[in-house]
Amino acid sequence: MATLKGIWTRYWGILILLAAWQFFVSVNNINSIVAPSPQAVLLSLFNNADYFAGEALRTTLTASGGLLLGLLFGVLIAALAWSTPTLSGLLMPMALLLRSIPIVAFVPIILRIAGYGTHTVLIVTTVLSFFPCYVFALSGFQEVAQVRKDFCRSVGCETVGWRFFCYVAMPTAVPNILTALRVLAPTALLVALVAEFLIGADGLGYVMLRARSDLEMDKSWAAALLASVLSVAFFALFSWFDKKYRNNWQA
Repeated sequence: MATLKGIWTRYWGILILLAAWQFFVSVNNINSIVAPSPQAVLLSLFNNADYFAGEALRTTLTASGGLLLGLLFGVLIAALAWSTPTLSGLLMPMALLLRSIPIVAFVPIILRIAGYGTHTVLIVTTVLSFFPCYVFALSGFQEVAQVRKDFCRSVGCETVGWRFFCYVAMPTAVPNILTALRVLAPTALLVALVAEFLIGADGLGYVMLRARSDLEMDKSWAAALLASVLSVAFFALFSWFDKKYRNNWQA
């Protein structure tokens, strides 16, 4: 009873919305092609559990891989930009230009270069995750407190060398990098879904595309529901990771 009360207290808005949705569809006898009921969506999800689990795993792995690769390249390029101000002035406009291209216009360009397949989805997710990671990491590198620089100079250390980067600049940037992961996690999943939908690769995005073509709207909505759950789970996981390790790196 206490568990049910807790669920109602936290999610009463969603539960009322689902009940109203089910009532509206049932009373008006709306065709499932137009709007499937929550019951039909959940039944489709449970009846095809193995199928959805496999496609969800593919989307999760692709989104995670793209996020981590985007983070890796973002931190590396940000480190180069931090060490060479001239390079920073060159890279920032290029990164802004890359970020300003809409995903629906960006995907065909990558398709022409890399071809069709899951690897193309990974490339798209990596490229679109790169810019925020680059900006967060670079701002972290540039936020080194003046007192730390003064201390390094007092003991004879340079403030632009490799040792300074490893022991001072990088630890200072870690909270920013954790924030980038938390913010980008659900976005990376969304980018992977859109890319799968546009490219026709494996994953939940392709499930939505194929189900819509076959007029199986309950399956399409079930894939969308599962994608929403994964997006929330991504955000919750990286928020927990951020809270757990942020204090270890803050001064």
